[in-house]
Amino acid sequence: MTSIIITADADTLVIDAARLMAAEDVGSLLITKADVLAGLVTRREIVGAQLLSKESFQSLCVKDIMTTPVVTIGPEADIGQAISLINQTGYRYIPVIEGHDIIGLLATTDIIRVLATMKLIADGAEEEEAEEY
Repeated sequence: MTSIIITADADTLVIDAARLMAAEDVGSLLITKADVLAGLVTRREIVGAQLLSKESFQSLCVKDIMTTPVVTIGPEADIGQAISLINQTGYRYIPVIEGHDIIGLLATTDIIRVLATMKLIADGAEEEEAEEY
Protein backbone atom coordinates (compact mmCIF):
# COMPACT_ATOMS: atom_id res chain seq x y z
CA MET A 1 0.00 0.00 0.00
CA THR A 2 1.01 3.58 -0.29
CA SER A 3 0.85 5.70 2.81
CA ILE A 4 0.67 8.89 0.77
CA ILE A 5 -2.97 9.83 1.11
CA ILE A 6 -4.42 12.50 -1.15
CA THR A 7 -7.90 13.63 -0.12
CA ALA A 8 -10.47 16.12 -1.31
CA ASP A 9 -13.64 17.39 0.31
CA ALA A 10 -16.92 16.06 -1.08
CA ASP A 11 -17.84 19.57 -2.26
CA THR A 12 -14.68 19.96 -4.36
CA LEU A 13 -15.36 20.67 -8.00
CA VAL A 14 -14.49 17.75 -10.28
CA ILE A 15 -12.27 20.01 -12.39
CA ASP A 16 -10.28 20.95 -9.26
CA ALA A 17 -10.05 17.29 -8.24
CA ALA A 18 -8.71 16.45 -11.71
CA ARG A 19 -6.10 19.18 -11.38
CA LEU A 20 -5.09 17.90 -7.94
CA MET A 21 -4.76 14.33 -9.25
CA ALA A 22 -2.60 15.58 -12.14
CA ALA A 23 -0.42 17.68 -9.84
CA GLU A 24 0.07 14.80 -7.39
CA ASP A 25 0.34 12.20 -10.19
CA VAL A 26 -2.24 9.88 -8.60
CA GLY A 27 -5.01 7.79 -10.10
CA SER A 28 -7.50 8.28 -7.28
CA LEU A 29 -8.60 10.61 -4.52
CA LEU A 30 -10.13 9.70 -1.21
CA ILE A 31 -13.17 11.91 -0.69
CA THR A 32 -13.98 13.11 2.80
CA LYS A 33 -16.89 14.85 4.43
CA ALA A 34 -16.21 16.37 7.85
CA ASP A 35 -12.87 14.47 7.86
CA VAL A 36 -14.64 11.11 7.47
CA LEU A 37 -14.11 8.90 4.41
CA ALA A 38 -17.18 9.35 2.22
CA GLY A 39 -16.14 8.08 -1.19
CA LEU A 40 -13.45 7.48 -3.77
CA VAL A 41 -12.94 9.13 -7.15
CA THR A 42 -10.70 7.71 -9.85
CA ARG A 43 -9.64 8.94 -13.26
CA ARG A 44 -12.36 6.70 -14.69
CA GLU A 45 -15.15 8.66 -12.96
CA ILE A 46 -13.60 11.95 -14.00
CA VAL A 47 -13.36 10.89 -17.64
CA GLY A 48 -16.99 9.77 -17.49
CA ALA A 49 -17.98 13.15 -16.07
CA GLN A 50 -16.18 14.90 -18.92
CA LEU A 51 -18.65 13.34 -21.34
CA LEU A 52 -21.22 15.79 -19.97
CA SER A 53 -21.52 19.22 -21.50
CA LYS A 54 -18.71 21.65 -20.70
CA GLU A 55 -21.05 23.76 -18.54
CA SER A 56 -22.19 20.75 -16.50
CA PHE A 57 -18.64 19.52 -16.00
CA GLN A 58 -17.44 22.92 -14.78
CA SER A 59 -19.98 22.94 -11.92
CA LEU A 60 -19.97 19.24 -10.98
CA CYS A 61 -18.76 18.26 -7.49
CA VAL A 62 -16.92 15.03 -6.65
CA LYS A 63 -19.78 13.97 -4.36
CA ASP A 64 -21.87 13.63 -7.53
CA ILE A 65 -19.51 11.12 -9.17
CA MET A 66 -17.71 9.39 -6.28
CA THR A 67 -17.97 5.68 -5.58
CA THR A 68 -19.82 5.14 -2.35
CA PRO A 69 -20.02 3.30 -0.04
CA VAL A 70 -16.30 2.74 0.04
CA VAL A 71 -15.00 -0.80 0.34
CA THR A 72 -12.07 -0.80 2.78
CA ILE A 73 -9.55 -3.24 4.18
CA GLY A 74 -7.64 -3.34 7.45
CA PRO A 75 -3.85 -3.23 7.76
CA GLU A 76 -3.78 -6.78 9.17
CA ALA A 77 -5.20 -8.29 5.95
CA ASP A 78 -2.87 -10.52 3.99
CA ILE A 79 -2.27 -10.33 0.26
CA GLY A 80 -4.70 -13.17 -0.43
CA GLN A 81 -7.51 -11.30 1.33
CA ALA A 82 -6.67 -8.14 -0.61
CA ILE A 83 -6.72 -10.00 -3.94
CA SER A 84 -10.02 -11.63 -3.02
CA LEU A 85 -11.57 -8.26 -2.15
CA ILE A 86 -10.37 -6.72 -5.41
CA ASN A 87 -11.73 -9.69 -7.37
CA GLN A 88 -15.11 -9.50 -5.58
CA THR A 89 -15.57 -5.77 -6.03
CA GLY A 90 -13.76 -5.05 -9.27
CA TYR A 91 -12.23 -1.97 -7.63
CA ARG A 92 -8.62 -1.13 -8.40
CA TYR A 93 -8.14 1.02 -5.29
CA ILE A 94 -9.00 -0.02 -1.72
CA PRO A 95 -8.47 2.37 1.22
CA VAL A 96 -6.70 0.86 4.23
CA ILE A 97 -8.48 1.82 7.44
CA GLU A 98 -7.44 1.36 11.06
CA GLY A 99 -10.26 2.28 13.40
CA HIS A 100 -11.58 5.50 11.88
CA ASP A 101 -8.23 6.57 10.43
CA ILE A 102 -7.21 6.27 6.79
CA ILE A 103 -3.66 4.92 6.90
CA GLY A 104 -3.08 4.08 3.26
CA LEU A 105 -4.39 3.15 -0.13
CA LEU A 106 -3.93 -0.26 -1.71
CA ALA A 107 -3.83 -0.32 -5.51
CA THR A 108 -3.75 -3.28 -7.83
CA THR A 109 -0.31 -2.08 -8.93
CA ASP A 110 0.91 -2.49 -5.33
CA ILE A 111 -0.23 -6.11 -5.36
CA ILE A 112 1.38 -6.76 -8.75
CA ARG A 113 4.66 -5.32 -7.47
CA VAL A 114 4.59 -7.58 -4.40
CA LEU A 115 3.71 -10.68 -6.40
CA ALA A 116 6.46 -9.95 -8.94
CA THR A 117 8.98 -9.54 -6.11
CA MET A 118 7.81 -12.78 -4.49
CA LYS A 119 8.23 -14.60 -7.81
CA LEU A 120 11.74 -13.23 -8.28
CA ILE A 121 12.67 -14.40 -4.79
CA ALA A 122 11.06 -17.81 -5.38
CA ASP A 123 12.99 -18.10 -8.65
CA GLY A 124 16.24 -17.54 -6.79
CA ALA A 125 16.90 -13.84 -7.29
CA GLU A 126 18.83 -12.14 -4.55
CA GLU A 127 16.57 -10.23 -2.18
CA GLU A 128 18.28 -6.91 -3.01
CA GLU A 129 17.72 -7.53 -6.73
CA ALA A 130 14.06 -8.35 -6.11
CA GLU A 131 13.59 -5.18 -4.05
CA GLU A 132 14.81 -3.08 -6.96
CA TYR A 133 11.91 -4.40 -9.02
